Amino acid sequence: MTPLPLLDGLLAPADLRGFTPEQLLALANEMRTRIKETVSAHGGHLSSNLGTVELTIALHRVFDFTSDRLLWDVGHQAYPHKLITGRARNFHTNRQQHGLSGFPDPIESPFDLAKVGHSSTAISTGVGVAEGYRRLGQKRRTVVVVGDGALTGGMSFEGLINAGELKSDLMVVLNDNGNFIDKPVGSLHTHLDRIRTGSMVQYIHDRLKSALANLPHGADLQRWAEHVEIAAHKLITPGYIFEDLGFTYFGPIDGHDLAATERMLRRIADRKGPILLHVVTKKGGGWAPSVQDPLTFHGPKGFDTDTGEFAPKAPSHTYSHVFSQVLCELATADDRVVGITAAMPSGTGLLAFAKRFPGRMYDVGICEQHSFGFVEGLAIAGLRPVLAHYSTFAQRGYDQLFQEVVVQRNLGTIVVLDRAGVVGEDGETHHGLYDIAWSRCLPGLVLMAPKDGVDLRAQLMWAHQHRCQEQSLRAAGYLIRYPREEVPVIAAWSSPTPVVMGKAEVLKEGAIPMAGRRPLAIWAYGAGVRTAWEAVQQLGDLADEITVVNARFAKPFDGDLLDAHARSHACILTIEDHALAGGFGTIVAETLMDRGCQTRLERLGFRDELVPHASRSQQLAAHGLDTAGVLHRIREILGLIQRLSITFPRTG
Repeated sequence: MTPLPLLDGLLAPADLRGFTPEQLLALANEMRTRIKETVSAHGGHLSSNLGTVELTIALHRVFDFTSDRLLWDVGHQAYPHKLITGRARNFHTNRQQHGLSGFPDPIESPFDLAKVGHSSTAISTGVGVAEGYRRLGQKRRTVVVVGDGALTGGMSFEGLINAGELKSDLMVVLNDNGNFIDKPVGSLHTHLDRIRTGSMVQYIHDRLKSALANLPHGADLQRWAEHVEIAAHKLITPGYIFEDLGFTYFGPIDGHDLAATERMLRRIADRKGPILLHVVTKKGGGWAPSVQDPLTFHGPKGFDTDTGEFAPKAPSHTYSHVFSQVLCELATADDRVVGITAAMPSGTGLLAFAKRFPGRMYDVGICEQHSFGFVEGLAIAGLRPVLAHYSTFAQRGYDQLFQEVVVQRNLGTIVVLDRAGVVGEDGETHHGLYDIAWSRCLPGLVLMAPKDGVDLRAQLMWAHQHRCQEQSLRAAGYLIRYPREEVPVIAAWSSPTPVVMGKAEVLKEGAIPMAGRRPLAIWAYGAGVRTAWEAVQQLGDLADEITVVNARFAKPFDGDLLDAHARSHACILTIEDHALAGGFGTIVAETLMDRGCQTRLERLGFRDELVPHASRSQQLAAHGLDTAGVLHRIREILGLIQRLSITFPRTG
C-alpha cells in the first residue's frame, strides 16, 4: 500500500471535524488512491466507490454515527465509509479470505448497521430503525444512502410509502450518478434525468415563450412570464414524485462539492419527518478512465492505477458465454425467442444477445418479481421467453415464480440461474446455494444442471424443443443452473449422450469386481461432475470399479438408474455445489428411501452455515468440495467399505 498520512492517521470519524478544507481535499484524494490500489489487486467495486468519497466525508462530519444510524443500500459504494471508520490500514485485505468484506458487515465495525449486498432493501430497514427508536423514545437520526439504480427496485418504493405514512424521522440520500451496472432503464431514470438536466423546465419554458410570442401583446406577456419563471422552476423541478409520497425533497446538489454537500446536510439534519436529499455524483469520482467507462470499471481487476490500462488476460470461456452463444442460435432459428434480465445483461451474457437482437432483449431493471410476471405475459402472448438471473437474485421473485409460472402450468418458460453455487469474493449475500431447495418443491418445474459447455448447449436446445411441442406436454418452466467459472474441457466427454427428460448420463461404469458388487457409484450434479471425474482419475487402479454419473436432472430424477446402482454398488456418494439441506443429495436420499433401498449413502455439499467471502476455490476447499477434498472422501469411503465388508441387501 502507498503510505497515506492523513488517511492512515485517521483514528475515528470524529477526527474529520478538525480537518481544514485543504486537508479534506487531500484526504479525498488519498481515499481514492487506496481504493484504486486495492481493487486493482483484488477486484471489487470501483466506479461506485470513487463517486461517493465527498458524500461519505460530509455525512461523517455532520452526523455522529456512534449514536445516529447510517445504512447503505446494496453496500457496493461503502468503501469510503470503511476507510474512515477504522479500516484503512487493513483495507488491502478487502474481499480476501479472513479479510474485510466487500460489503458493510456489523462483524467488522459498529459503524456498519446491517450486512447488505442486495439492492433496494435499505429504505425498508431504515424505516424500521427510525420507528423502533421513536417507540423507544431515543432521539437518533437515521440516514439511508440509496443509488438511483436501487431506486428502480419495487422494495425501495414500498419503504418510501411506509415512511411517508408513518412520518418517520428518516433521511434518504439519493446518490444519483445517472448510471447502473449496465445502461439505466425505466421511467424513473428518465424522471431523475429531467431533474438533473433541467430539461423539463427548459421544454415548458420554450413552449410557453413561443406561444406567448404569437398572442396579441405577446411582448408584455413574455415580460410577465419572466417574473413567474422562478416560481415555475420551483413548481416543476423538485422531485414531486417524492413529495407525493410524503417526503420533503431537497436538491439536487453536487455531491462532489464537499462544502455544499455539508452545508445542505447541516441545514436539514434536524428536520422532522421523511426527507429526501438528491445528490448528483459521477461514477468514477473524477478519475478519467472510470468516468469514461463506468461499466468496465464497475468491478475491475488488474488495471494500472494511473492510466486505467488493463494487463493482458488469457481468453476465457465461461458458462455465461456459452449461454449467450446458444441463445443467439435459438433466436436466429426462432423469431419468437426473446431474452429478459433484471439489470444484469452484461453479467448474464445477454449484452451480446442485445447487440444482435436489440428489439428482442428486455432489461426490466432491479425488479426480479416483475420479471417473472413479465415473462408470464410474454409467454401467454405466444412468445418464447428466456429469463436470465443470478441464482441469488432469482430468490427475490420466488412467489412470482410460483404464481406467475408454476400455477399457470404449461407456459414453458426457460430460466437460467447464473452464478449458482458459491461465487467467491462477494460472499454470503451473493452465493447461489439454495435454488435446488426452493425450486424442487414446486410442481411442473424441470431442474437441470450441465457438467460442461457442451452439456449446457444440449440442455438449452432440448428445453427449447420441449416447450415448442403441444402446450399440454410442456413443463411450466425449465430451470438450468450453472456456476461462475470457465467451462471444463475434458476429452473423454467429447461425445455426450443425448438429453432425455429425467435421464442421467453414465460417464464411467465401474467394472464388476470378483466379489460381484461394485464399491461406489458417484452421482454428481452440475459443477460437481468435473470435480468427481478429476478425483476418480487420481485413484489409480482403485478407479476401475467406481461408477461416475452426471445426474443432469434434479427433477424429474432418474430413480430407475439410482435403484439399479443401489443394488449393484455398496455405496452411493452425491456431490453438489449447493447447500446439503434440501439439495441434490436430499433428492437421492428420498428416492432411496421411497424405493426401499438400504444402500449406504454419503453426501458432499455445503454445510448448513453461511459461507464467508474468499475465492471460489478456497470456499470449495473449506467444504471438501475441491478435487483434493473429494478424493479424500472417496478414499475414506473405500476404506470403510473394505473394513466393514459392506454388502447391504436390497429390501422391499
